[in-house]
Amino acid sequence: MELDELGYLPTYDGCYVCGQEHPRGLRARFFVQQQGQVHVRFTPDATQTGYDDVVHGGVVAALMDELLGWVIVKHTERMCFTAEITVRFLKILTVGHVYVGNAGPCVDQGRYWESKGRLCNEEGEVHAKALGKYFLLSEEHTRKVVNRMTGQPEDLPVLRRMNPSGEEYDGR
Repeated sequence: MELDELGYLPTYDGCYVCGQEHPRGLRARFFVQQQGQVHVRFTPDATQTGYDDVVHGGVVAALMDELLGWVIVKHTERMCFTAEITVRFLKILTVGHVYVGNAGPCVDQGRYWESKGRLCNEEGEVHAKALGKYFLLSEEHTRKVVNRMTGQPEDLPVLRRMNPSGEEYDGR
C-alpha cells in the first residue's frame, strides 16, 4: 500500500504509543497525508502479544486511540482526551507483519469530537476499525502538553498557536 507522506507529527516521550524513548512503548510515528488524514505504519513485535504471535487487543486499541485523537488535534490545534472508543476486531494481527492505520475526518458533535479509522495489512485487508469520542483540553492544558512534546526537525508545525511565549510553535 503506497502512501504519499506529507509529514510526521510530534511525539511525547512519556507516551506508551508515540514516545520514542518509552522503554516498553510502541514508538509509533504518525504522519499526515495530502488529504489531511492521519496515518501510522505499525510492525508489532513479540513484546506486544497476548499469546503466541497474536498481538494483544489492548495494544491495537491503544494504537487506534492515538491515531483517532491525532486527527482531532491536527484539526483543532488542541490536545484531547478519550471519552469513549469502540474497536471492532475483524482479523488478528500477528508479529512481524506491517499494518497501516488511517483515520479521518473528524466531526464536531458539540460537547465532543468524533473520529474514525481503520488498521489494514499491506494488501488493504481491514483488521480493525475504531470510532472514538474525544473531549478537547483547555488551551492552558494543551500548552502544558505541547511544552513537553519532543519534536524532530522534519515534524509538521502542528499546535503552532500553543507556544507559551505567544510566538508560533514550530513543532520542535
